[in-house]
Amino acid sequence: MKKFLFISLLFSFHFCYSQLKKIPASHGSWKFAQYSSNIIKATFTPVNNTANENISDAVIIKPQKRVSEHVFLKNDTAIIGTNKKIKLLPINQKAGYKSFQIILSNNEKIFGGGERALPLNRRGYKFNLYNNPQYAYENGADNLNYSVPFFTSSNGYALFFDNPSKGYADVGKAKNNILEVGFISGELNVYIIFGKDYKEILSSYHLLTGTQPLPPRWALGNLMSRFGYTSQAQVTGIADKMQKENIPFDAIIFDLFWFGDSIKSTMGNLDWVNRKKWPGPKQMISNFKKQHINTILITEPYVVQSSLNYKNSLPHHAVDSFGKPFLIKDFYFGPAGLIDIFRKDAQEWFWKKHNAQMKNGVEAWWGDLGEPERHPSALYHNLKDYGYERLFGADEVHNIYGHTWTKLLYNQYAKLYPQKRLFSLNRSGFAGSQRYGIFPWSGDVKRSWGGLSAQLPVMLGMSMSGVPYIHADAGGFAGGEGDHELYVRWLQFAAFTPIFRPHGTALYEVDTAAFSFPSEPALIEQPYRDMVKSAIQLRYSLLPYNYTLAYKQAVKGEPLVSPLYYYYPTDSIAMNVEDEFMWGENILVAPVLEKNAAKRKIYFPEGRWYKLYNETLSPNQIYKDSVNMNVDLNAIPVFVKAGSFIPMCTQTSGSTTADFKTDSLTIHYYFDEKPSQYILFDDDGKTKNSIANNQFELITMQASPGQDQLLFNFKSNGNFFKGKSFKRNIRLMMHGNNIEGKKIYINTVKKAMGTIAPGYINFDFSGKPVTIEIK
Repeated sequence: MKKFLFISLLFSFHFCYSQLKKIPASHGSWKFAQYSSNIIKATFTPVNNTANENISDAVIIKPQKRVSEHVFLKNDTAIIGTNKKIKLLPINQKAGYKSFQIILSNNEKIFGGGERALPLNRRGYKFNLYNNPQYAYENGADNLNYSVPFFTSSNGYALFFDNPSKGYADVGKAKNNILEVGFISGELNVYIIFGKDYKEILSSYHLLTGTQPLPPRWALGNLMSRFGYTSQAQVTGIADKMQKENIPFDAIIFDLFWFGDSIKSTMGNLDWVNRKKWPGPKQMISNFKKQHINTILITEPYVVQSSLNYKNSLPHHAVDSFGKPFLIKDFYFGPAGLIDIFRKDAQEWFWKKHNAQMKNGVEAWWGDLGEPERHPSALYHNLKDYGYERLFGADEVHNIYGHTWTKLLYNQYAKLYPQKRLFSLNRSGFAGSQRYGIFPWSGDVKRSWGGLSAQLPVMLGMSMSGVPYIHADAGGFAGGEGDHELYVRWLQFAAFTPIFRPHGTALYEVDTAAFSFPSEPALIEQPYRDMVKSAIQLRYSLLPYNYTLAYKQAVKGEPLVSPLYYYYPTDSIAMNVEDEFMWGENILVAPVLEKNAAKRKIYFPEGRWYKLYNETLSPNQIYKDSVNMNVDLNAIPVFVKAGSFIPMCTQTSGSTTADFKTDSLTIHYYFDEKPSQYILFDDDGKTKNSIANNQFELITMQASPGQDQLLFNFKSNGNFFKGKSFKRNIRLMMHGNNIEGKKIYINTVKKAMGTIAPGYINFDFSGKPVTIEIK
């Protein structure tokens, strides 16, 4: 069937473009396919090339029957596009890479490429497309854990190279006007996506590769984590302290000590070995669950020789060129084999180890070292279950290993736990991993100010590469010297990132040579503890807004976090702002990235901006253009665009997200002269197919300002779901000096002759909220 479809497409294309026959046979052959009105795939097959398989499953839509985009061929160069012409030149290099060259214009900016602690505009840099761990990195780290060969251009197009083998991208470094992208193996292809702006381009990319499903709502809370909890008594004691301090948290993440007492020599045990330190893990997990605290366990794809499972795992290891299990002798944790994640029998073996813990109550998984961290070129993988007869070298499949691992978990959840949403921490993946529920973190960042500032380009670059839930080990992971100010600033920043997970090295007696600093806020001394607690409570109060961002990603492919240029593409200043970002479309965040900072310069793009309101801030001052603002350690500058509705939980003293209900909401409206609208999403927070089954609610909020009046309209649409509120108390808080003196109407209807039905609220603008009930 696949061959028949390809022949039909090729015939249609040759029928439309007979000039394709002009390519000299000695160089290779071109193929083209149209995937939507603005997406076209170009494939070049060099002569005498035998490794042309496309083993990726990144693309989920089928090509159309005809190629409608204009294509012109000149010698070996393909010129694609009508208004925006993309010039593709295939080349062969001596180092064994097959590559494309793309002509760049003089002022063209190129963004993306995955996880890089580089300027967002990657022009002038060369980096590897090879998932790579880097311990204690800071700004300037160019090759990190998660590569995505997807690049967007300021000239209104994007390029996606669907090839998971080892590669590189030279973005105008060797030659200023040339973008060169190459791979050692696999199909040489590129998807060209045209768009009027970054929104259309990113949305089209998600049409091509999929969006991220809704996370469980608890995943947007505070996740308690460290390297690492060494006993049941220790972890329950810290959890008790968090609760006594009224610091909400929704999960506890267990690092490698759950399966062994030492850092080395135990990986692959995959069970609670020391029952003195872990006397009752099943009961412990059950007790946490009763408190709505979810348990997450770490696993790795390596099985060391000294582990309990080494012998029985041998049939499932990747192999050498003779087909024998490959022993990685220089692996940090001890000589080990690597699970051949591409084989169905190996997947089944690995999943059984996961599922045994699921039966004990484990809710989610943390997949570590999934690059894979140590992946020798002489190691081979078996892809016969995908229809390929030959063995594939490690470099050929490297970037898709973590992706396949996440896909394994996703498929097994769908099979055995069909209503459960997967939460899979994995620091490595590929294009398309988002649709399998991956929540990647940015690796072993240094606990330093340089490590903190590196997180902005890493996070924003990944988000614009189509990976929506990137986040960091908040507080920093490696090294450090106990800087409480850094810890506070990092967690204040992390409160406005897709996942909030304080995590750092706290080994103490396990490794006295490593610097230890607790990642849990309850263990931080005052006054810093209260500062961090305030940031966490703010995150929880914003849960309705944050959860709606997750809905917009799942349905529309919108990013949760983005650089300013995404929403303001014609703003030349916003294009170069890299120390601020947008949290959704309505909130601008300016994290403080320097020690002892007293001032913070902030640029405001188009519109008027207010400070995000809380009880200690005046909500009515307007900000425009740029400001050099005073800052202190209590909070970072966060602003809301005029016209915005910001829904917040009225209750802010809960212990978990389960305590936060939408039957009572505080809606903050920030006045603007223009009409505005916001749509809030709500469902049960856990059912996997709530959107597909229409088991959700959309609450529409509209503001219509007039010369002497302000009309609000609140409307709810949606079907039944468990826990749905059939009436809702909304505490409406209006911000802006221009509201004073206006008549406020809520949920009114216009009658004949333009009169307004009763519904006028005698609103004395004194800062007091108006509470209404919607049924």
